[in-house]
Amino acid sequence: MTTWILLRSAGIGAYLMLFLSVSWGLISTTAVVSKRVSKRSANLFHQFTANAGLLLLAIHMALLLIDEFMPFAIADLLIPMRSTYRPVATGLGVVGMYLMVVILVTSWLRKPIGPAWWRRLHLLSVPAFTVALAHGIFAGSDSGRPWAMAMYAITGILVLFLVIVRGLTHGYRPPRGERPSRNVSAPPAHEGAPDPAMTAQAPNVAVSP
Repeated sequence: MTTWILLRSAGIGAYLMLFLSVSWGLISTTAVVSKRVSKRSANLFHQFTANAGLLLLAIHMALLLIDEFMPFAIADLLIPMRSTYRPVATGLGVVGMYLMVVILVTSWLRKPIGPAWWRRLHLLSVPAFTVALAHGIFAGSDSGRPWAMAMYAITGILVLFLVIVRGLTHGYRPPRGERPSRNVSAPPAHEGAPDPAMTAQAPNVAVSP
């Protein structure tokens, strides 16, 4: 029974770490965050949540192998639809596991694969969260409890909202008319030189012999 509690806790923890990683990845590049948090700190938090999520997922899978309440074979954890326990929901968990591994490994290899491919593969984070959400709802033994339903509803709605915001603001640039114009000030007059405006307005005074 203790093993079953631990593996459930590890699974929920992995899901929450994935939620934090995906959410932070969506909002960390916005002006609201980038002006207040340094890029280094934002990347460190993003990497920590992703690594912690993968570690908890590995613990979750390892405990599934040794639990006697619902025994799983190695093939059940590596091949989608192989398990006899809720095969569709369990298969979604397997797919989410592979997506998490791809995202994390390509993050480690960002320089060798190049930024273009890294960005393309990093887009898999939202599908990974989606299948993890579906896996938790349909395969989790606690999904019927009020706190679990609230957790899945809140996290799912937040990620959907952030995806919509990111999609609406992607590539946005202010119109040219809204950009502040540069004020070019005239160079200062040389000290001692007469002011042309004053010279033009000065009356002509005739000097009598």
